Amino acid sequence: MKHPQRLGKYEITSVLGKGGMGTVYLGQDSIIQRQVALKAIRKDLLEENGPEIIQRFQNEARAAGRLNHPGIVAIHDYGEDGDFAFIAMEYVEGCELRVLLREKVALPVADACGFLLQLLDALDYAHRAGVIHRDIKPSNAMITRAGRLKLADFGIARIDGTTLTRVGTTMGTPGYMAPEHFRQTEVDHRADIFSAGVIFYEMLTHQRPFAGPSEAIVHRVCNEQERKPSEIVPTLSPCFDAVVARALAKDPAARYQSAAAFADAIRQVHESVFSATPSADVSENTIMMTSVLIQEPKRVTGSSLPGTHSSPSIWRDETLRTVERHLAAFIGPVARLHVRNASTRTTDFGQLCVLLAENLDTDAARHSFLSDIRRLAPATGSGPVSQPAATPGVTTRPTSGPPSGPLSGAQLAPGVVERAARILAHYIGPIANVLARKAAAVATDERHLYSLLSAHLSGSDRDAYLKQIPPRQL
Repeated sequence: MKHPQRLGKYEITSVLGKGGMGTVYLGQDSIIQRQVALKAIRKDLLEENGPEIIQRFQNEARAAGRLNHPGIVAIHDYGEDGDFAFIAMEYVEGCELRVLLREKVALPVADACGFLLQLLDALDYAHRAGVIHRDIKPSNAMITRAGRLKLADFGIARIDGTTLTRVGTTMGTPGYMAPEHFRQTEVDHRADIFSAGVIFYEMLTHQRPFAGPSEAIVHRVCNEQERKPSEIVPTLSPCFDAVVARALAKDPAARYQSAAAFADAIRQVHESVFSATPSADVSENTIMMTSVLIQEPKRVTGSSLPGTHSSPSIWRDETLRTVERHLAAFIGPVARLHVRNASTRTTDFGQLCVLLAENLDTDAARHSFLSDIRRLAPATGSGPVSQPAATPGVTTRPTSGPPSGPLSGAQLAPGVVERAARILAHYIGPIANVLARKAAAVATDERHLYSLLSAHLSGSDRDAYLKQIPPRQL
């Protein structure tokens, strides 16, 4: 597929994602030098699929464009350029909530409550502004590196009394849609509350309340009672069952009548169970796992999309599972996410192990992990663990022999680490403090510290961060 180099005033630099009807690009506003996400659709596809598709695309710009809330992806512009119609929106460096659920990330109950409180705050704002989303689902909720949720994709939203849906048609995602969608009765803001309840159920249990083929889902949504979350997760307090049940009530009149009322119920049950008021902020562990799951955008060269530089296919599943088991002995279940991420960044087994060792907190742990993993080096392909492939700009640490003093992060003054973290936080938020502590434990000097931390950035952000190295270290 040919990719445009510009759309309007926006220069295209990367591909963020592709769908059946179009592509989302990373672009740069050439006038004010701001990164944006560009949702682009070929106009001939819009025409082939009927005027309603065009209306949906323009409706997204109108619906989200009238909303100004930190929990809603901002719309900056709508335009047409040559063969394309496009929406310019806020670029959110993050991953979909769907990815966290798909990867079975173990969300603490407090974090599930935190994410839902963020979602409900955005929904309450949208509803009060007269906008009903109508397609609330995990793939339309972006999670940033700082653990903030942002609601996206208002393509089938209803604005005030208008609607894009013809009589007899149903639009949305069945597993998250309220019964009134299928019964073709009046659909209002309480349908979004039902969908938010499905997401809450899934975050608590890692199961959907209504699953199966599409026909079965429709029947279950309309007629069957979902299992109680505490029956699926015995450690979960039954107090949450009542909150979920009311959100998923078949009759809209029996549900929470506003997103704010749903949020109040969550706060009350959390306080009664844990004797603590829930926070919309999530834990550092969940923030770190989200950071691991965020993928790099694919760069556009010329007018075509090149293949990704990562080569996950060269790794045998058995090899990665074995490495994961050894790493998990030090850091627990999050090892799977670190292994998956690192395996897309290198084709060398030794370098893979060095990348993974950087996630350990002490020299002793790193030395133990690398010594233990050395015997697993594949018979073909990569070199031994003790001789990892070099990474430009990053000093690798030896993997044999006892850890030595000069390699310890203890040689770095606290002020140095604090400054590096503070600058990094400008780009990725509070997780910078965690990453800086981990990098300081392996950095040989201040320059090495910045090199390690710059790996969490890309493009112009990475270049700008490296320019912050104090001159005496260059």
